[in-house]
Amino acid sequence: MKSLCFLFSLMFISIAAFSQETEENEEGEDESSHCYFKKNSVSIGLGVLYSIKLQSVGANARVYYNLGDAICFGPEFSYFNNGQEEVVDFDIVGHYIFETPWMGVFPLAGVNYTIVKGEHRTDEAFGVAFGAGLHRNFGKISLFGEYAHVESALDDDFVTIGLFYNIK
Repeated sequence: MKSLCFLFSLMFISIAAFSQETEENEEGEDESSHCYFKKNSVSIGLGVLYSIKLQSVGANARVYYNLGDAICFGPEFSYFNNGQEEVVDFDIVGHYIFETPWMGVFPLAGVNYTIVKGEHRTDEAFGVAFGAGLHRNFGKISLFGEYAHVESALDDDFVTIGLFYNIK
């Protein structure tokens, strides 16, 4: 739990340290938002996540379509292996971004499919995912952190930190 608090503290300090940076064009206007994504763009993300139930660190990959400045959705893939169980999560989630002076804050909601493979068994379950997160844009790169809960027969809680790259 101490490492989880340290991770959140490090994330907030990093965002605060970079919050003074802005991109300006020749006319002195912002070229990009500190929290919104360009309409009809695509963001690709990689992250490190922690499963509270498994007490294990895993990898996360995601691709989001940014429907509007504040609305995005897309698939996510997460993988864990704690030596006893291998867990694969597939999610389709959506976010609605609220602007604050330093970052974007968003609730998340979606559907989940989880596969847990143990030595002598394999379990599968569909469920719903919900949670909240925050991110800060630095040009085409965004730093994000989020908490998500999966409610299903194989429920779990996750904390994720990572980076997005906006490709359009």
